Order: sequence, then C-alpha cells, then structure tokens
Amino acid sequence: MNASADFASARRWDAARVIRDGGIIVGLLTLVLLLPPLVYGFLVWRQFDFVDPSGYIPYEEARQALAGGDLPAFLGTPLLSMNMTSGALLSNMYSLTFGQSILTIALGAAIALNLIAHFDLRRVCRVAGLHGTTAAAGSGLLATVAASSTSIMGCCGSGVAGGVLTLAGIGAGTASEIAGWSMPVQMLFIAGFVLNWLRLRGKLVAARAG
Repeated sequence: MNASADFASARRWDAARVIRDGGIIVGLLTLVLLLPPLVYGFLVWRQFDFVDPSGYIPYEEARQALAGGDLPAFLGTPLLSMNMTSGALLSNMYSLTFGQSILTIALGAAIALNLIAHFDLRRVCRVAGLHGTTAAAGSGLLATVAASSTSIMGCCGSGVAGGVLTLAGIGAGTASEIAGWSMPVQMLFIAGFVLNWLRLRGKLVAARAG
C-alpha cells in the first residue's frame, strides 16, 4: 500500500515538475525575445509621444547570404525589422538578426536551466537564496537590450547606432560603443550561466547520492 502511494506521489511530482520546468523555459524565452522591442518601443513613445510600429521580414538578404555561403553575413542578416515610428521624419528601427536571436535564446535557456537546477537543489538540501542568480539574470537581460540592433535614421539615410541607449539619455558615441561590446558581454553571461548550471547539477547529484 505504501509502495503504491509512493509511486502515485512520485508520478504527481514528475507531472508537476514537467509543467514547472516547461513554464520556466517558455516564460524566460518569451521574456528575453520580447523585452528588447518592448523597452525600445517604450523609450520611443516617451521621446516622441507616439508609437506606430510596422515591420517586415527581409528574407532576400538571408537567402543571398546562404547562397553565397557567407556565415558571418547570414548571422548579421535581420530576421525581423521594425520601424517604431512609421510615417515620421525619423525612423526608429529595431532589427533582430539571426546571430542575436541565437544568443538571446541561448541566454534565456541558460537562465531557465539555472533556475530549474536551483529549485531542484532546494528540495534535497539547504542552499543560498536566488539573489545572486537573479542579479546575474537581470544583468544578462540588460546586456540583451543593449545588444539589440536599434538605430535612429533620418530622411537621408544617416543615423546613429545604439538607438535604445541613445533614447535612454546616453550620448550617441558612447551608446554606439556600448552596443558594440554588448554581444561579447552576452556571450560571457551565457558561459557563466552554463558553468554555474554545471556546478549546481554536480551539487544536486552529490546531494542525491548522499
């Protein structure tokens, strides 16, 4: 009787864990993908007092890069381009490139795996709170926003990169420099989260074995 009860309890926990883990992964991936355009849209609205987004998928650029076998060009090709101020003199452009989408998804997945491993570890032993992981996740999300391809373009094609930082009040030159370093910072955060996940998994295996 006890064995049957234990088996039923284990099955309920497995189902609840699948739902919990799936919710964490889907939630984090949705957050990291939507946060940059939402932040940029808010800053555009604050600066220009209106937002009228329009977008398109420049598939021809990606097809040409693939046909030419140029991987760097393909990774830099926009998967999606949006103008947050359609019809205005200044175009506030947001683009999600293939390379950025890969890094963004990897960062979201790495954060989700750390949270899942932390919650699993808390079930078998006492561990520190989530403050460090939360702070690192917040910094990673900021790096993702800063690394997003945003630009402010005039009617003659001239413009400045790092539009999200420029609209946040940072000088155009400084914003461009920060935007240029944000993708390497993203990579460092991904590597750090992966190493921390491996550490947590090791502690979890040791705790269950003990």
